[in-house]
Amino acid sequence: MYMMVENSLENIRKKSGFRVNIMYNTIIMEELKKLIQILIVLVLLCCSVSSFSYAAPKIGLALGEGGSRFYIHIGVLKALENEGIKLDYIAGTSIGSFIGGLYALWEDIDKIEKFALSLDFDQYYMAPREDIKLQNIDETPFITFYSDISKGKIDVQLLKGLNDGKIIRDGIDRLTNWASFEYDLKIPFKVVATDLITGKKVVISEGRISNAIAASMSVPGLSIPFKWEDKMLVDGGLVDPVPVDVVREMGADIVIGVNLRDIQEDTLPSINNVVSILFRSVFIMLGELDDITANKADIVINPHYRGTLSTDMEKEKKIQLIKLGEEETKKIIPSLKALINSY
Repeated sequence: MYMMVENSLENIRKKSGFRVNIMYNTIIMEELKKLIQILIVLVLLCCSVSSFSYAAPKIGLALGEGGSRFYIHIGVLKALENEGIKLDYIAGTSIGSFIGGLYALWEDIDKIEKFALSLDFDQYYMAPREDIKLQNIDETPFITFYSDISKGKIDVQLLKGLNDGKIIRDGIDRLTNWASFEYDLKIPFKVVATDLITGKKVVISEGRISNAIAASMSVPGLSIPFKWEDKMLVDGGLVDPVPVDVVREMGADIVIGVNLRDIQEDTLPSINNVVSILFRSVFIMLGELDDITANKADIVINPHYRGTLSTDMEKEKKIQLIKLGEEETKKIIPSLKALINSY
């Protein structure tokens, strides 16, 4: 390029018939060189800008166990969606897998909220609450529901659970149109369950999502262990109540963990039979583990609540929990956005 400029100047000298002052010529050459250098830098910058794309951090959500407290999860998802926070990965344990699975499938929190507010848990039991019936499903004795086992004459040694996860699975299949991990999800999703034989964590991400969710929701003592492949699976909360590690392993750069441990009844629990004793023991055992797993997240949503908690709560109570989830999530939005912008 420099040679081209010099040749041009020489041509000018020859055609004009004038002798260009050597010093003046040198000054022109230096200025032209500077101009060419600037143009080269600008061209390189333009090429760099056109080829560079900002890689936004991948965001994952870990939804923890919590039974009827799951309405908090709905509020969390509503707030994130309203703030324009798009999720790249979701993992769930127990009831967290249920809400997480629906969102990964539908990516429509309004649809989930509408369904949850009208949900009748009694449809997943095969008898009214006041009845105690021993029935067989696949040659497995179980009680469809109980009021007080201690007054019955049933040999509890035969029992594997009070309800069958297959009923829940079939209900989820109807709700999700038999959705599968491989073909139907809008957001990558995984479910955590516990292998009752080995005691190890089992992460499920294949087949129908209903099997994984039903397995993860199989609370020991309340549900018959769920058969999946060659395993007997129960509630994932026993080993990983808030599956932060699972979301991070999926590829998330930033993980939001939702811990429902501090959403509790405002009255003392009723301890009056073998099942209630077992259930309460598991709840106490999981207390510290909830905090340990949740605190591995970059952002932890840990709402506090004391009030009525049951599967047959009034609609107003359910809405109250959803709003609490929204409010607690709004508190962490500034920290979350700062973290996102730091990448």
